[in-house]
Amino acid sequence: MKPSSLRAALCVLSALASPVAFAWGSTYSIPLFESRMTAARASGSTGGTTVIRSEMKTALESFLSSDDGQTDAAEYTYLAGKVASPTFLTGIDTSARDYLFRYHELNDGAATTSPLDVASPAQTPAQIFGASGRLASNAWIQEGGMLGDEGVANQTTLMWTYYGYFGPQPSTFAPVTYAELSAKLGSTIFGQAPSAAEVNGALAWLSAHAGTGARYYVASWHDSYGRTGPGDIGGYVVASVNNTRDSVRYIEVMTWSD
Repeated sequence: MKPSSLRAALCVLSALASPVAFAWGSTYSIPLFESRMTAARASGSTGGTTVIRSEMKTALESFLSSDDGQTDAAEYTYLAGKVASPTFLTGIDTSARDYLFRYHELNDGAATTSPLDVASPAQTPAQIFGASGRLASNAWIQEGGMLGDEGVANQTTLMWTYYGYFGPQPSTFAPVTYAELSAKLGSTIFGQAPSAAEVNGALAWLSAHAGTGARYYVASWHDSYGRTGPGDIGGYVVASVNNTRDSVRYIEVMTWSD
């Protein structure tokens, strides 16, 4: 078995072995989600009686950072009912609905990862972006697809593939718009902004892969062992997933170190 395939197999085993005994689960998260949605629909909320994207994000965090960090099968099934309910969707604006739909697709309750195999492309980040600078010099790129055409790039697969091939364990991935992706790629790296040419090149590479589905995801990462030497390092990772959800492009960016 080649090293990359071995790492993928180890990711599967790690996902299977991940602790779930301490999960609070749906008995806690669903009532919290409902209370946050009720608050978001109140006239005195940020969006008034209309639920806006930021309020939907906060409500859906009931299943992640406010709970056990993962959307399990029971929570996914509950959200499936909401996604399909015209009554529930009434009063939720277009952008908030989009976030809900994309969240539900990504966080499908699967407990095991699909066999996604990625590797570094032959070109350097600067060659891929068509420009050099802060972004290119601090980026690590990997891309690939499913082995044997099995599975899709869901939350579990994106997280464990990143962990298996890049090293650090990331936060959960969150759906972002093209504009939000652009803002993330344009954010400061070691205190300085990357060039517009680098950002535009990275966006072009990611969007060419994502296609019309525009599946873009962002997570943060932190390596306390210091991949580049003693001390903590960290940053963010972006991923674009193709229309059939069987291929992924990752760009990891280191933005700080101690």
